[in-house]
Amino acid sequence: KIKKNIIRINKKIDLHGLSLTEAKEIFINTIESCFFSDKRCILFITGKGLNKKSDSPNETKLYYGKIRENFLEWTTDNKVYSKILSTEKASPRYGGEGAFFVYLRKNKI
Repeated sequence: KIKKNIIRINKKIDLHGLSLTEAKEIFINTIESCFFSDKRCILFITGKGLNKKSDSPNETKLYYGKIRENFLEWTTDNKVYSKILSTEKASPRYGGEGAFFVYLRKNKI
């Protein structure tokens, strides 16, 4: 639905350059604030990580960043788990492997 512009992205959060604890805190605060302000689609940009050369000169190895590696684990945190409807990797248009969409449940309060 995002590809067809049926669902609008309500908020974009870029986590580049943050420490793991800063990024997790921003993630949790963003989920909670968006949930209570009826913003349901959030794009989190984590970045892919760094390309580093491996031992052999012709081969490069992709090391995924710590934020990207821990992102899906954060969605199971007790503070936000009940507010999240689904999480999926973004399409290449929105950042591909280095971004995630988080869809929130409707706030029925």
